[in-house]
Amino acid sequence: MRVARSDVTTWLDQVASLVGFRRLADRLPFDISPSMTAVLTGVVIDVFVLQPYQYLVGKTPTIVENPFWILTPLTILTVVYLTRSLHRRYEQALKDMRIEERTANYSQFQTLVPDRFRWACFLVFIGIIFVNLLFFITIPVVLKDGGIPALFGNVVLVPFVYVPVATDAIATYLGIQLVLPRRVENSDIELDFLDPERLGGLRPVGELIKHSYYYTAGAIIGFAVFIYAPTLFDSLSQPIPPTAITNLLFTAAWLIAAGVLGHSLYIFHRFMHTQKREKLLELDQQFREVVDGPWDITNHQIPAGKQERAAEIQEHMNRITSTKEYPATFAMWSQLLIGLILPKAVQIALSSV
Repeated sequence: MRVARSDVTTWLDQVASLVGFRRLADRLPFDISPSMTAVLTGVVIDVFVLQPYQYLVGKTPTIVENPFWILTPLTILTVVYLTRSLHRRYEQALKDMRIEERTANYSQFQTLVPDRFRWACFLVFIGIIFVNLLFFITIPVVLKDGGIPALFGNVVLVPFVYVPVATDAIATYLGIQLVLPRRVENSDIELDFLDPERLGGLRPVGELIKHSYYYTAGAIIGFAVFIYAPTLFDSLSQPIPPTAITNLLFTAAWLIAAGVLGHSLYIFHRFMHTQKREKLLELDQQFREVVDGPWDITNHQIPAGKQERAAEIQEHMNRITSTKEYPATFAMWSQLLIGLILPKAVQIALSSV
């Protein structure tokens, strides 16, 4: 099914709209978001203008030095698509949970993280890039090695096209993995013990967290391919062998992603466990008020006229105890474990060849 570009608006869409890309997207004969229009324009300039221009001015195009460089613009476009996909999944998860009916403060769920956080991250990132360019790499070195195309890439494309993509993606990921679980835990939402799946009505959010991690794991695997694969095809490129610091950075990224996932799952587990325990204690008290001899398992009696109420309480308690705490099944755990192990396995396999 074809989805209209207006179905979701990300921070990157808003930024792209500010500089005119919504008007451009609206004039195109097919559905495309302002963010994708802006980034696609940057990629076209990078691949089809700057690379040939480098060749024409006597510089070796980046794609000739390392054919695997083409993965960079392709990855950027993929990240834009996946970030929008996560926003779409988030909105669908809220609908599937019928969250408007389960909380008096629905407005806190309408945004994942404040835009000011994204702007702050963006400013920090481009600050780091320009400090590195001006004081460590230096502009004369960039001009000597890559000419005007390299300078344009470093001054315009990277900070104002690629960095906003990374900013939006990172903020969205952190919003789903860190902000959302705590927001649910601190809200007035109660578990849905009538949920036929026995997951307290939280399966949509749990699946959202799982998918956001899968996207991150895919990005880490892509990073491994970009860093390590060129050394396997040195006849096609002039690779720079990965160093110990490269290996350390990869392992750190992998551990951080795994740790963030573990933290979000722990928050959900704690939230569900606490609510189950509180509700069971409440019902247990009600049950003991109904029966005679509530502390004697062998001799307690349910008085005539109270048997229906006692059976009702026991049915409620059975529903609560049968509610599983996410992730709750072997299949869920298996999927998560594979997602956790795969990035490191790929890195080890590529680095050992």
